[in-house]
Amino acid sequence: MQIAELNQHPGFAGQTAQLLHTEWSHLPAWSHPPAILERLKQRNQKPSAEFTLIATPDGETVVATCSVIRYELDDIPAREFWIGEVVTDKAFRGQGVAKALIQQAIARARQQQISELWLYTPDQQAYYQRSGWQAVEQRQIAGEEVTVMVLHLAQ
Repeated sequence: MQIAELNQHPGFAGQTAQLLHTEWSHLPAWSHPPAILERLKQRNQKPSAEFTLIATPDGETVVATCSVIRYELDDIPAREFWIGEVVTDKAFRGQGVAKALIQQAIARARQQQISELWLYTPDQQAYYQRSGWQAVEQRQIAGEEVTVMVLHLAQ
């Protein structure tokens, strides 16, 4: 499995947008593929603190993605960087692909001296807790009950 930054392979943006849409089209932020594609393009125009990673088994097909997003939820300014848009194609689940993407995203965040990462999840709390994430609060996002979690990236 090859992991790469989307900004180095912009030709994969359409596949990445479609993967996100397929998984979450019932949620407003992922219901319109052109809007997803535009967000991906904006986030990945150049190397920055925000980025999207993709996984491809063959160099041609995107089967998983993970992003670091600045202010995915922007109501608390101290919560700046978020792991988000983590999804793996159903045929590739259970093979550690998302785990590898998340680990690489965390490593890159540490390189950029980001002190903490945030995420929210409706149903993967135990998975993230096993990796050191701490639950902070429960809240509603797009009509869905989620847990907000933090990972402190002390060196």
